[in-house]
Amino acid sequence: MENKERRDTILAMLRKADKPVTGTDMARVCQVSRQIIVGDIALLRASGTPIISTPRGYQLQEFRKQGVQESFLCRHGADQVEAELNAIVDNGGVVHNVVVEHEVYGFMEGELNLRSRRDVQLYIQRMKETKAPLLSTMSNGIHTHLVETNTEEEMEAIRKALEKLGVLVE
Repeated sequence: MENKERRDTILAMLRKADKPVTGTDMARVCQVSRQIIVGDIALLRASGTPIISTPRGYQLQEFRKQGVQESFLCRHGADQVEAELNAIVDNGGVVHNVVVEHEVYGFMEGELNLRSRRDVQLYIQRMKETKAPLLSTMSNGIHTHLVETNTEEEMEAIRKALEKLGVLVE
């Protein structure tokens, strides 16, 4: 399969899917390595295709009216990551990202797109399996999350849950 044909196939898979498509599934259909798919996704993004990564795979970004968005400044260690993320998704939030400020590189962002406890579990499991350090280890645990909810009430419930955990920096 040629490069253009492969990218067209990836786009077709994403357009047809009603849930995220894994890089492994794309690689199997295109008969290439997963790393080739990662490169194709990067090229498609660079050409303006709105592809987002989720813990369950890739999907086309939905263009819908956004709900309420707020950035929360938090500080905690690795032992509270799961509780923090669950507090957000349990109260109706989507955790879009994590951002830290590095002394040399400036702001560094990791895309998360966590919508449920299942997404949080997959994220935690992947972090453990890869032994990857949290971005917040570079900033003494200080980081922000861009959170989106459907209502102001859900956002307030998230704020209260994070305060109760003691991770919210005011």
